[in-house]
Amino acid sequence: MKFQIPNNLTRRPEQILRKAGYFYIFDRISQQGSFVKKLRHQHYPRFHLYVTENDAEIIFDLHLDQSASRYKGQNAHNADYKSEEVRTELTRIYYLINEFIIK
Repeated sequence: MKFQIPNNLTRRPEQILRKAGYFYIFDRISQQGSFVKKLRHQHYPRFHLYVTENDAEIIFDLHLDQSASRYKGQNAHNADYKSEEVRTELTRIYYLINEFIIK
């Protein structure tokens, strides 16, 4: 699930997401950074958030990783993109970030 906001925050998205319990990860294979929030002590399940910025807007794209890929070299995994859990978490992030939008 996604939402977008104008690119006029008083803080960097990384700083705000840290307050929401997310930490930055970098995938050496895809060469892409993203943010995760673990739901248990294990690696999975976890919320996985991609943030894309340009001059006009910031796009937040969230899904829930249920497990890692099953086969070596495969990037696919078991994930929820539109579940109620994802919707609730994305709403929580939206309201937190909304506090830092210049109005």
